Amino acid sequence: MLDSKWEQTIADLKRDLARIESSSRGLALRLEILQREAEPLKIEFLKYSLEEGRKAVARQRGLSSIIRDRDTEKMGMSAAVAAVASIIGGLASKDKWVALNDGWVGLNSALEGFGETTWAVSLDKGLSMAPYDAIPAKGTWVTLESLIAAIDKFKMEAVRGKRVGTYGNIIQRLQQSKELIYVGRIIRIQPVAVRVVR
Repeated sequence: MLDSKWEQTIADLKRDLARIESSSRGLALRLEILQREAEPLKIEFLKYSLEEGRKAVARQRGLSSIIRDRDTEKMGMSAAVAAVASIIGGLASKDKWVALNDGWVGLNSALEGFGETTWAVSLDKGLSMAPYDAIPAKGTWVTLESLIAAIDKFKMEAVRGKRVGTYGNIIQRLQQSKELIYVGRIIRIQPVAVRVVR
């Protein structure tokens, strides 16, 4: 009688263990899929952060140029863009908050436009952005466009299943990219004597 109960208990435990093992395999598979899908998101977040940083610096430069130059034409254009965006937003939605938001977006866009320039990015200890005409002498700088191209190429590798690792790993891989166009580096080409044999 005791042996029968013992055998039944062992059989029940084996069945439960098999069920747990099956569930854990399914869970491991789902976790692996999530990890694969998260890899391209890391790179997309990096690209998004670069774009937001560029916009912020452009807005700051635009506002600084208006204040510094006391440019009434730029001020008037900024106010006009904000007003037109507010009016159109208000007419379209009949909501004052939407109109206010549209006006703010219009003003931001105008300021960004005044501060727009060609951008360079430093990959030394993370990412820092500067206008092409105000790059510090220290550090290694690349054009923003070439960095975006390298990021897009790297993202395609991640979409295909390649693991990208941490933020530091991503920066390190980007530093090694052949897509990058370096700013401020002068490449000296040595003349080569050519001997013509007749």
